[in-house]
Amino acid sequence: MTEFNQQKYENLLQKVPIDTLQQDAQLQAFRRYKKQKQRKKRFGQVMLITACFMLLFIGSIRIFPSFAHAVAQIPSMQPLVKMIVLDKGMKDIVLHDYLEKINLSQTVHDKTLTITNVVADEYGMLISYKLQSATDLFDVQGVQSEVTHDNERIQGSIIADWWMQSKHTYEVENSIQISTYGGLDYSSKDFELMFVVDDSTFKIPFTLKNEIKKSKHYPINQQVTVDGQHFTIHELIISPIQSRLKMSVDPSNTKKILSFEDIRLYDENGEEWGKIHNGFTMHGNIEEQFSIMLESNYFRIPKSLIIKFTKIEAIDRKDTTIIADFDKKQIVSPPSSLPMEVTIRDHYAIEYSFATAQEDYEEISYYLVDAKGDIYYSSSSWLGPQQFMQSFEGEPLSPATIVISSFEQYLNGVEEIHVELK
Repeated sequence: MTEFNQQKYENLLQKVPIDTLQQDAQLQAFRRYKKQKQRKKRFGQVMLITACFMLLFIGSIRIFPSFAHAVAQIPSMQPLVKMIVLDKGMKDIVLHDYLEKINLSQTVHDKTLTITNVVADEYGMLISYKLQSATDLFDVQGVQSEVTHDNERIQGSIIADWWMQSKHTYEVENSIQISTYGGLDYSSKDFELMFVVDDSTFKIPFTLKNEIKKSKHYPINQQVTVDGQHFTIHELIISPIQSRLKMSVDPSNTKKILSFEDIRLYDENGEEWGKIHNGFTMHGNIEEQFSIMLESNYFRIPKSLIIKFTKIEAIDRKDTTIIADFDKKQIVSPPSSLPMEVTIRDHYAIEYSFATAQEDYEEISYYLVDAKGDIYYSSSSWLGPQQFMQSFEGEPLSPATIVISSFEQYLNGVEEIHVELK
């Protein structure tokens, strides 16, 4: 039975690449899975918004000739419509003709993949594609994708949108999003998309010809305080696809900030640009320096902005990790300020009981790091309105730590700063 050594454990935990995990697509996928109930609720809202948008969209085509002309140049509209519904910056991209048509296809077995168009900036890409199949796509559970540049995989995060299809679906239009922290290299504009669906692997090379517009940088360097917790906004970077706020938190804060759920930009006319809803929301380590992604107003830079912070997720630092000893079936360091009780069960299972009923228990996200530094994700089962249990595949070596990456608890207060753009 392994004895618990606090100092040894802390030294080991420091070596675990937690910051890498926070920006890793695997962890983002895990957090999306934990919030699937919330996503289902939003789905109906999105469908309603989409319907309303389409009416407005058709009206815009009739009323605004420039918008109608821009739309007419797009070979496949469905992925773009989805983007515009959730990201107002995409409409500007269409209006300013910053969408590059590609229209390259490849057929493998009974499927044909077409890259229809690409939007690229210094930090990322949006690749729209069409997948046609002779067999029903209803059974496809997901796809894999990768983009290479000069035969090297792009070092960034990638999301290949894929929703479960209805029966008798033989054609799907969707998009792939690539986002980087340090930027993309366009010294060569030759890329290749690798796309895997079932037993079909596509490799389609493509070359970008359009000019890649340079990002606009606005130094800010202002400290913000909310509920006694401090953080600094260093810079606003506005690119065609996204804007990003480069930020850092004060290491002496008494609480650990888990996420900035709601940040919004307002121009001098009151027009709003919010946080990204359909892609990457953050890059970097929130304990050091990181970037929050926002909608882009690249093609209509205002004279001034108000940056408003209204919903910051945070918990006491001492409760961000919970030490568990599976051998002794004991929680070595239980949370002291979170409204829940944690208990070890058989077969490496952990039960959580909340003091008050939670509407959605998925609002807590976590993963586990064992004594060797191995990372474990879990599957969860709901036990009741105030209880759920998580279990792990394998046998984590004790002592292990449960790392809380999301908990629906927020700082009190709203703060805003004013920025003049020169």
